[in-house]
Amino acid sequence: MASVSVQTKSVRKLKVGHIAAHLVLGGFGLVLFYPLIFMILSGFFTSDEFQTTVLGILPIPKEPTLWNYRILFYGSTDTSVRVYILNSLFRTLYSTFFAVLTSFLAGYAFARLKFKGKDGLFLSLLATQMIPGTIALIPTYLQYARWPYAGGNDIFTGGTGLLDTWWVYLLGGPAINIMGMFLVKQSLEKVPYELDEAAKMDGAGTLRVIFQVLLPLQLPIMAFIAITTALGTWNDFITPFFYTNSDHLQTLPSAITRLTSAAKGGYSSPNYPIIITLGLGTTLPALLIFFFFQKYIVQGLANTGIKG
Repeated sequence: MASVSVQTKSVRKLKVGHIAAHLVLGGFGLVLFYPLIFMILSGFFTSDEFQTTVLGILPIPKEPTLWNYRILFYGSTDTSVRVYILNSLFRTLYSTFFAVLTSFLAGYAFARLKFKGKDGLFLSLLATQMIPGTIALIPTYLQYARWPYAGGNDIFTGGTGLLDTWWVYLLGGPAINIMGMFLVKQSLEKVPYELDEAAKMDGAGTLRVIFQVLLPLQLPIMAFIAITTALGTWNDFITPFFYTNSDHLQTLPSAITRLTSAAKGGYSSPNYPIIITLGLGTTLPALLIFFFFQKYIVQGLANTGIKG
């Protein structure tokens, strides 16, 4: 009887502990999701009501409207919002594709090929990760602005170069993801060379070994590189904000920044409900990508032997 009572007490303590843990986690979850809830509710306001209403903890509009969400999903009358969304999608897909491709090929070269200066080149590339990105803003700007024979530039006079053109995205997008290259190299070094030799003995060429034998083994890491690159590119506002001026070249993050500094839609002040709704449109895809593909991030890091 004594043992039964002890077990009953331990079960009760366990249940109480679980309930307390869930309450604490639920409270933290509400705190973390509160900004998202605030943004969703703010999207139902008109600009006039938003400016004249004293907002509480949960902003509830008296006359809710779907106008802001219609603009987010279908574009405004001048289709600018639709252009921003399409630009963000194109840039994200383009940069992600090339980041995955170049990271895998560079990682393969450093893991499998033998050439002079390989270790020094690899360490030099890793060293660039210690340089803050803001330091490269001015050199990159000058590089785009002084691009020869573009935008009025010649050998005698200057011009705009590649600034405010699609080349800013096309040339700046397909860069090597240094961290992705490092992860691929670390993972491929754990794959025995005998696998390559066995494939070549069966008649496979170099490209077939790379893309049909080694690449399938790196799919978790490729997914990790794709997810992190997509998130970073989708949320990036520095590139379009600093290197472009035309409205048709803007992405969602840069467009939101411009909207906050200018009156839109005939209002005497910025239309905050549409700005918040566009911010929601920028945030939700990133949250959904992370929520559904977070396991690939864990698998990608686990396959390289990196723990943190």
